[in-house]
Amino acid sequence: MNTRIVHSKSSVLRTDGFVRNIHTRNPFDVIRADVVLARIEKEAGRCCGMHYELYQARVLGDALDYLDALPLKDRPALMGAAAKRGYILTLAEEGYAQEARDVLMSELAENE
Repeated sequence: MNTRIVHSKSSVLRTDGFVRNIHTRNPFDVIRADVVLARIEKEAGRCCGMHYELYQARVLGDALDYLDALPLKDRPALMGAAAKRGYILTLAEEGYAQEARDVLMSELAENE
């Protein structure tokens, strides 16, 4: 019986704070997880105006989309960077943010 364990560098969890850059063709290009989140926050800030509910829903949605596109080994690094910034990257949190956004949008529609 062969009990040799095969390890691949691609299956080792990243602990250096870097994740794969999903916007490049080269699968070995990496970017710091906090930079990814800063870019997501900056983009959300541009399009959400002064409404925190819109901003939160956009940030969580975009961060979860990025997380979904990452290989499994890179996901803990992004989740850790998000936790340091106060975000919990779960579908439940996204649902709460979407619900708050919907309430805000209905209130804004009533005021018009």
